[in-house]
Amino acid sequence: MWRRDSHPQPVRWLPRRWLKEPLLHFVVGGGLLFAAYAWLNPVLPDARPAARQVRVGAGEMRWLTETWVRRWQREPTADELRVLVTNLLKEELLSREARELGLDEGDTIVRRRLAQKLEFLVQDAARLTEPTEEELRRFFDAAPELYRTQPRISFIQVYFSRERRRDAAQDARHALATLRRAPTADTGDLGDRLLVEGGLRDADRQAVASAFGPDFAGAVFELQPGAWRGPIESGYGLHLVRVSSMNPGRPRPLAEVRAQVVERWREQKQREAEAMLFTRLMDKYEVVLDESVKSVIGPLPLRLVAHPAR
Repeated sequence: MWRRDSHPQPVRWLPRRWLKEPLLHFVVGGGLLFAAYAWLNPVLPDARPAARQVRVGAGEMRWLTETWVRRWQREPTADELRVLVTNLLKEELLSREARELGLDEGDTIVRRRLAQKLEFLVQDAARLTEPTEEELRRFFDAAPELYRTQPRISFIQVYFSRERRRDAAQDARHALATLRRAPTADTGDLGDRLLVEGGLRDADRQAVASAFGPDFAGAVFELQPGAWRGPIESGYGLHLVRVSSMNPGRPRPLAEVRAQVVERWREQKQREAEAMLFTRLMDKYEVVLDESVKSVIGPLPLRLVAHPAR
């Protein structure tokens, strides 16, 4: 016969008093909520937070290929493309980690690069715009002198060195009197030798300035052809000059300079877009200048004006 006390007793995992503890209820309830959330939102083994994903897609491959082609004038090989993608990933991963570590804060180079990148975006957007025929005509008519052919000049000169002569100016005036009596006389014995040419033929202002200096070029382009003039100062010394021909340049029609006008129009639109962006940013952000800064530069302009192309 079985004894009464031989029956198995029920197992009591917790003392009865613990079942009434509020803290136990809180722990159990939290565990159930966590289990339910995990069941409803399973995490796959290979999943990564979206913010930590670095994706290389068709757009990046196209950009890498186009950049390579512009530089090397050919398509990259598979090995070269693999290196390009590796370098892109390395740069992106390092830059993200640097930003996460806060290395971009207070960095002048990073700040300039970011500002430059935004400027490039604005410029690219502006260059996508095409002018209408009416807009292009108005832009051209506003400054037709910008599209004239350059004046060109032909002349000969006689040089007088201040270092080699006691009074170069007086010698130049005596030679000028001689040449005026005989404009076509041989000038070989009148002046001093100079390493640059004895004259220029069909030259523009830049060519004359490169040979004799900008002040000399400005003076020579004011002369009338035919007579000897001078003395005219240059970086070398004094010169007598005789202009044989002068082509003052001519206005060119829009059809002849259309590509140049379109380019200037786009440059103007870029400046306008940059000015508008800066104006909006000045409105968006509160810019505070210390009194020590104001005393030096004065107040900042609230609006910027895009200056026309020159």
